[in-house]
Amino acid sequence: MFDPYIYNDISVLINKLDIKNEEILDIIEAEQSRANMMLLYNKGFNNFSPDGLCEIHKYLFGDLYDWAGKYRIINIEKREAILGGRSVWYSNDEKIHDDLESAFNEINKIKWENISKEEFVHQLSILFPRIWQVHPFREGNTRTVVMMMTFFIESHGYYMDQELMAASAGYVRNSFVMASLDQFSEYEHLERILLDAICTEPIEYDEKSLDIKDTSPSKYNKYQKTPYKPEPHYGID
Repeated sequence: MFDPYIYNDISVLINKLDIKNEEILDIIEAEQSRANMMLLYNKGFNNFSPDGLCEIHKYLFGDLYDWAGKYRIINIEKREAILGGRSVWYSNDEKIHDDLESAFNEINKIKWENISKEEFVHQLSILFPRIWQVHPFREGNTRTVVMMMTFFIESHGYYMDQELMAASAGYVRNSFVMASLDQFSEYEHLERILLDAICTEPIEYDEKSLDIKDTSPSKYNKYQKTPYKPEPHYGID
């Protein structure tokens, strides 16, 4: 089918730098989005809504894509190795707004200040995958949702081990996949890493590595089996 997000002559996302080599674009996108994550984190953020999600996406990817911060206009799928090549059922493009509103309404129903850390993590593991499953953008959904979740966590007095989440990118994405299978969803995988990543005290990082001063490096190793290379989504009819 026709995909308005890719070049006519090659299956690469249309970008402001006119890069038509997918590997080079992936590297630049990863580096640019990570730099923008750091800038946004230092700036601060507290708009936990569909508009806020668009704001984060535009901040992270606006240097590369004209459509950053805008809902996708086609349906997409992505073959997941963990699902034997099948895709999660993402929201249809015309339902994105309503599905996001519903997901954020569920988050706003919880009295987050009155629950334990364990219950806090449990609720996050159930509710934030609902945002992720909408997959409102053509690409960059996981990074955007994790960024918003980080701000949400820290707005409630906790600290997010961002290096753990970044170093375990493959595990994190697979956890969202497994938590987005409707009646077959498994939330324990996301809950497991969030219990490690969400801390009650500030985290001191070693600038030369992923090791941190108050935690064993095994915390970083146990979620990493193989290097993670993200695969693209595909437009569908």
